Amino acid sequence: MTHEEIKIMIPAYLEGELDGENKKIIEKHLEECIECRQECAELSQLEEVLNTMEFKKPSKDIWDVYWSSVYNRLERKIGWILLSIGMIIMLAVGAYPAVKGFISDPQIPMILKLGLLAFVGGGIIVFVSIFREQLFFRKKERYKDVRR
Repeated sequence: MTHEEIKIMIPAYLEGELDGENKKIIEKHLEECIECRQECAELSQLEEVLNTMEFKKPSKDIWDVYWSSVYNRLERKIGWILLSIGMIIMLAVGAYPAVKGFISDPQIPMILKLGLLAFVGGGIIVFVSIFREQLFFRKKERYKDVRR
C-alpha cells in the first residue's frame, strides 16, 4: 500500500472501520511515518473537539422575551401569509397568458387542461415556498451559536 493510500485511510482507521489486516498495515505505517502519525494525531484531536462542541443555550431572559412576543410572531405569520398569497396571485396572473392558448383549445381533453393547471399552480406554490424558506435561512447565521 502506498503512502497516499494510507493517508486516505487514516480517517477510517480512527473511526474503527478497517478490517484487521488493513488496521495492522496502518498501525505499522504510523510507527514508521512521522507525517502520517502527526496527521493522525491532528485528525484525532479535531474529532475530539467536534465531539465536545455544543450549541449555545439561550438564557432564561431570551426565552421570556421570545414567549412574550406573541403579537410579533402573529404579525409575522400574517405578513408571510399575505406575502405568499400575493406572490401566488401575481405569478398565476403572469402564467395565465402562457397557458391560455392551451386551455382554450377545444381539441385538448379537459383532464389535460386540469393537469396543466394543477402543474402550474403547484409549481407556483412550491416556488413561493422555496423563496420564503431561502429568505428565512439567509437571515440566520449558521455557525454563530456553536461554541466549544
